[in-house]
Amino acid sequence: MDRDSDLVTIKTLQPDGDLQIIHGYGDGGFRISGNRFAGSVVVTPRATVLWTPPEADKLSAGTITALLPDNLPPLLLLGVGAAPLDPLHALAEDLKQQGMALELMSTAAACRTWNVLISEGRNAAAALYAVD
Repeated sequence: MDRDSDLVTIKTLQPDGDLQIIHGYGDGGFRISGNRFAGSVVVTPRATVLWTPPEADKLSAGTITALLPDNLPPLLLLGVGAAPLDPLHALAEDLKQQGMALELMSTAAACRTWNVLISEGRNAAAALYAVD
């Protein structure tokens, strides 16, 4: 049995000063790589954009992927404010059809997880609902 064929290959990003690191959140926005964003954001390794998301249970894959690069990352962190009550199965399935895994969590947990992934050079995206 070839054990190497069972391993997952992780593509890493080359580190440089452009990586988007979340330094703070709350008060209705985020502090990312030295910039203040008032409102919800979508973060990729090299860019952050403001967005006005619908309520989490009305969120569609197209709403998020429209803000991402054409080459979709394999993982999307979705931070929905407080701890999520609805697992958003339909959204997870729609994203899976496009080659993206969904990790649903609170905004606080998503911010922490994002920084770990970026520090490891992982390719991902985060859609983050602003919190007070």
